[in-house]
Amino acid sequence: MLKLKTLTRPLAAAAIAVAMILPASQTVKADNRPDLTIAVNKLPRGLEPAVRSGNVDVRVTYSIFDTLIRRDFRTKTADGSPKLIPGLATSWKRIDPSTLELDLRQGVKFHDGGAFTADDVLFTFSKERLTGKNSAIPRGRAFLGNIDRVEKLGDHKVRIVTKKPDLVLEHRLSSYASWIVSKASYYKYKEQGEEAVAAAKAKMAASGDAKKKTPHWMQTAIKELTWNPVGTGPYKFRDWKSGDYVAFTANDDYFMGKPAAKSVTFKVVPETSARIAGLVSGEYDIIVEIPPDQIPVVKNYEDLQAKSVVIDNSHVVVFNTKHPSLKDKRVRQALSLAIDRSKLINALWGGETFTANGHQLPSFGALYDKNRVGYRFDPEAAKKLLQESGYKGETVSYRFIPGYYTNSTEAAQIIQEMWKAIGFNIKLDPVENFKAVRAEGVAIYPWSNTFRYPDPVGSIFLNWGPLAAVQRKHKLWEAPAAFNDGMMTLLGSGDQAERRKVFQKTLDVFEDEMPGTLLYNPISTYGVRKGIDWTPYTLYYMDLRPDNLKITATN
Repeated sequence: MLKLKTLTRPLAAAAIAVAMILPASQTVKADNRPDLTIAVNKLPRGLEPAVRSGNVDVRVTYSIFDTLIRRDFRTKTADGSPKLIPGLATSWKRIDPSTLELDLRQGVKFHDGGAFTADDVLFTFSKERLTGKNSAIPRGRAFLGNIDRVEKLGDHKVRIVTKKPDLVLEHRLSSYASWIVSKASYYKYKEQGEEAVAAAKAKMAASGDAKKKTPHWMQTAIKELTWNPVGTGPYKFRDWKSGDYVAFTANDDYFMGKPAAKSVTFKVVPETSARIAGLVSGEYDIIVEIPPDQIPVVKNYEDLQAKSVVIDNSHVVVFNTKHPSLKDKRVRQALSLAIDRSKLINALWGGETFTANGHQLPSFGALYDKNRVGYRFDPEAAKKLLQESGYKGETVSYRFIPGYYTNSTEAAQIIQEMWKAIGFNIKLDPVENFKAVRAEGVAIYPWSNTFRYPDPVGSIFLNWGPLAAVQRKHKLWEAPAAFNDGMMTLLGSGDQAERRKVFQKTLDVFEDEMPGTLLYNPISTYGVRKGIDWTPYTLYYMDLRPDNLKITATN
């Protein structure tokens, strides 16, 4: 049974002393809520929600910030996608395929005490912060670049207008990069940021490097807010220690009610065995990323529970199409055909998950093709393609970050043998971070593709499309016009029949080009102490809001 953590002795003594000198009606009531400790494999890389949106980031930022519209992952629609429910917006209505009006929740406060209003929504989605050509957060354009403008219709009412019809705007507003930030928290650093820009310009002028891009004043604010975030969510930032923990206290003024825990600390514990040992000893209350073979260990204890969910995310292998050994697409096609995904799923996931039949999920509704063949296992065809490609047997590097993705190392070892069987040789190169993964000479590496919302614009568009980092920043793939044009049609078409046709054609191009191949959707398993009523979601969010976290335990 979960033991609630008590006040430290100095704090308890102080509370007793105050109680002795105050009238009964003013006696300080002890806060008996527990302090929750969550052991994670990796800490977030930062807490500005649109800058950092990887798996290790969103599980933390999700409880700091709110979106206008929420997705209730516990309630599914007919196609299997989460139900959309009010967040910072109490209601919304479609005016036309390009226009959405939202009524905002009144009385909401940011963690610094500032009032949430329409001005914060306008700033969050402003061209200078997120959606413009020269926005301070460039990757915001991939998520929300179709927004043309946000209009203020009152202190608590806004209208969002998109450049082209946007049939999934509601889902966008419930998803990544759409967390609402405080305008005042940014503008607090405006003068400091402008001084930094002036200094940078002077330095560039002195060096004669006039062509270098001038930084935006918001970069200073982003830097300052990365580890001092200001949101409206159930938990507010307290402190952090690099390589150790990041800690939060309850936002007791939260509009959904008081959070169940008095504080939450995310503690980095890279080793699975150490996380499990800490859960067993009571040092940790929740732990993440338990591999399937360790689930029975957790279930063996009466006071522990294992909670598993198949994630709306596919583990993939990325091929650098410009690498000398991989530039012939027949090599990439061969490597995909040589992977026995059923064997991977049985060996690593106990046969409890699946490989998507193409970069799609049933929750795409009308756009989903259940009859699509998807990724085949055909080693003989793989050998033939490899021979035709002229591959000479050279050894190619496969870079990966140990422990970042569950079972990623084990998958790499199995795939190495599968590729060896068709005559392709790789060397497994462990590195520390994605900067090292994608450094000069990168050839092959594991990645994950999150289906951020139930539409191709929320998945393959963001991961592989013309605005995606694979093409623009890392330059690992120069996609054919048929793919990129199709992606932009998906973004701006208001005709679902046209979108379905275009989407399936772009999948054909993607699978022919094979810049990467899907392996399977992973299972995310959490170890949770009994007495904690908490539901994991099909994304990596850890929702600690009062409606998803309840603690019923005694000392």
